[in-house]
Amino acid sequence: MENLAELRNDLSTRRRDTADFAKLQAAIADERVRDLFTFRFLAATETFDRLVDAAAHRILSSIGALPAARGVTVQETKQALSIPWRRTVALTFLYEKLSDTGTLDRRDGRYFPGTAPVEEFETVAAELARLEPGAAVAAELVRTLVDEAPRYFRSEATGDEILFSPQKLPLWLRYFSNANLLYTINNTLGAEALSRIAPEDGGAFEVLEIGGGCGSAAEEALTKLGPRISRYRFTEIAETFARHGERAARAAASPTTLVESARLDMTIPWAQQGVEPGTFDVVYSVNCFHVAPDLDFVIAEAAKALKPGGTVVVSECVRPTKRARPIYVEFIFDFLDSFTDVATDPVKRPTHGFLTPAAWRATFEAAGLGDVEILPDVDAVAEKYPDFVVGAVLARVETG
Repeated sequence: MENLAELRNDLSTRRRDTADFAKLQAAIADERVRDLFTFRFLAATETFDRLVDAAAHRILSSIGALPAARGVTVQETKQALSIPWRRTVALTFLYEKLSDTGTLDRRDGRYFPGTAPVEEFETVAAELARLEPGAAVAAELVRTLVDEAPRYFRSEATGDEILFSPQKLPLWLRYFSNANLLYTINNTLGAEALSRIAPEDGGAFEVLEIGGGCGSAAEEALTKLGPRISRYRFTEIAETFARHGERAARAAASPTTLVESARLDMTIPWAQQGVEPGTFDVVYSVNCFHVAPDLDFVIAEAAKALKPGGTVVVSECVRPTKRARPIYVEFIFDFLDSFTDVATDPVKRPTHGFLTPAAWRATFEAAGLGDVEILPDVDAVAEKYPDFVVGAVLARVETG
């Protein structure tokens, strides 16, 4: 308790929002969901947010893109440094993130030096490792981008080549883990959502997981629900992740749960890959659907796989509807073409990256899925705590 008090006092002097932790908890009406969002989680996320700011400043400095007193636009930096257009997504994020926190000042589309102090990247990275050792891997991934950013902006390497080289795969196995508090919140919230629709008294409850990755979501869900899940089909397209994921799912499952594993590409018809229409009670996905090049197609395929009355459960980072500024969780992924190169729609998907509650509702309703629920109400929570970006989205097949 003494360490927690010290942590609380230390962070409350650094970030105003930490002092509003009670307001954040009060904004989450559902007690079971509220209990998932601890002060420990809040401290880790706010420290990581500060790390992203430090990294953004370091990267702009390393490529010679920090604005002088006269200011600069993204287009001017792009032209001066011969940065290809595909790299401007990440460049824009860096400028916008720093202007959001006051390190830069934005006026009429130009970025100027701001007044907020710049923290040292290594200092914040060490603080994150001290406060939450399991989340230190996130700092290692960010450090990779800090070190490799000049090559990225010179088009000597893509973000995927930098972040997903064979040498970096062990980092992702640790990142997509329930030991990483920054990531596991999506798994615990998703498992909570599943528990609310699974039969209490047994019976068939068959789950199809899409994009299961290293298996941490399956591990959490199968551990929490136990024998209430009668069948769990784990799917993943990447072979390296799939092997880890399958082992994790089988190890976590109840002896009465049938665990299956298959390779599945969500971007092509699922029936061609062994998913028979109308066979699952739930299609479940954690932090995967937002990278779908054509999200409408993926949601339509999910709906086909469901039994009448079945549910799609998506647990992801969710951008508050009113939020126009960048969210720190997108920092790493804005360097990846798979994250940014998606079909957009003015209503259903206005931008790449994580969707808003309004966009999720519009997307599901366009696919004929109804009774859309956001757990918790992200927009309501964001009224009290603007940096809240975690939610599970449930949508059901109409039975009539």
